[in-house]
Amino acid sequence: MDEIVFEEYCFRSLIRAPAPKFSALNAGYTIYGNANPECVVVVDIGHTCTYVVPYHQGQMIPQCVRRVDVGGRMLTSYLKETVSFRYWDMMDETYIINAVKEKCCFVSQDFYRDLEIARKGRQSMLGVDYVLPDFTNSKKGFIRGQEPDVESRMSDIQILPLCNERFAVPEALFHPMDVGLDQGGIHLAVVQAIMACEERLRPVMFSNIILVGGSSQLPGLQERLQTEIQALAPADGAAVVVTLPDDPPAENAWLGARAVDIRESQDTDGSAVAASGVVDAPAGWRISREAYQENGPDRTISHFKRFI
Repeated sequence: MDEIVFEEYCFRSLIRAPAPKFSALNAGYTIYGNANPECVVVVDIGHTCTYVVPYHQGQMIPQCVRRVDVGGRMLTSYLKETVSFRYWDMMDETYIINAVKEKCCFVSQDFYRDLEIARKGRQSMLGVDYVLPDFTNSKKGFIRGQEPDVESRMSDIQILPLCNERFAVPEALFHPMDVGLDQGGIHLAVVQAIMACEERLRPVMFSNIILVGGSSQLPGLQERLQTEIQALAPADGAAVVVTLPDDPPAENAWLGARAVDIRESQDTDGSAVAASGVVDAPAGWRISREAYQENGPDRTISHFKRFI
């Protein structure tokens, strides 16, 4: 990647790190007013999997990182297979089903209670009808009743009924066995990651859990994750799971990277760092094109390892 950035696109400089690193920095700027809070655990629910990454003083603790092979793509595929078996054949409609997931799914706070409510089917309080797009009057689907103007223009309405699918699919985040994976849920991964840290860091880690990634927008996920972690945490570990309400969850890493870039740019031209509200970004993180040309790609690899 470094070769492409410097030799093909001729960038003047480069900052590189894993996405959770930038998410941790963004959380530091947004919540703590400090780019390097003492301890933070990033739970990044990405497209292909979920990473749980603890940081101490801005540095990742590599031996404590955990991964769960459930992410946004898995949830979309699971929903696609479920509705294709029960209702319409949607196996080739990934884009539509992904929108269904984002608009209709939620994380249950009491799975078995909601499952009992859903036994009534579409007539229950959990049942919804999703209007599929006809790509003439509507390019996007919607929950029936929420867009009456669009619905009135559609002559042939196709309905996708949803009930227990709305919460059974996201449950795979906590029970990957539902989709055939022999793994624990994301709550177990968080607890295991924290308990692998030094004992003195654990209480602070439990109280600084940051939830990011596109699927972190699922309603109820933050509350459920906090409840599940608290049930497994030691007596002195008060679990606190937060999201960044003013930032789109899928953009947390980019926002953190942008903030670092602003900081470094201001440092080089001599203007006040305080003007941006960004503090304590790691000094020397950026590597210049001249340094790359002088030392080669092996030098950039060793350089960026210091800032992971």
